[in-house]
Amino acid sequence: MQDLKQRTIRGSFAKLCAQGANFFLRVGSVMILARILDPKDFGLVGMVTAVTGVLSLFRDFGLSTATVQRDNITDEQISTLFWINLSVGALLAIFSLAIAPVVAAFYHEPRLFAVTAVLATGLFFNAAGVQHSAILQRQMRFTALSLIDIISL
Repeated sequence: MQDLKQRTIRGSFAKLCAQGANFFLRVGSVMILARILDPKDFGLVGMVTAVTGVLSLFRDFGLSTATVQRDNITDEQISTLFWINLSVGALLAIFSLAIAPVVAAFYHEPRLFAVTAVLATGLFFNAAGVQHSAILQRQMRFTALSLIDIISL
């Protein structure tokens, strides 16, 4: 019981530090990009991020919760969930590519097609890490998760 308490406290502290670091790194990167990029180009990314952000809500399809909360889970089940998540990520990326012309037409900006296509790849690659993160959560390795979150920015 004492070990669980220690791990919970350590994990909470790591998560709190990671949230703070993520905030400052994101604000810093936005400030740097805003200075480097032309305001019009910076705005293009913002327009597409609104679309891909909504799509990313569906990337884990609730399957990571099954990995974390299930009493016993086999390697075969984890592998199956991984491939399902990867398939969902691929479908979201394909859907994002399919609606890229619609996004470009909606904003009357043809360059949005290319930006949407590039950001769509993130939906696929992020889906590849969903089950790995769930396994780390299941094992209560919150410090490792926090470090991964910070480094992945």
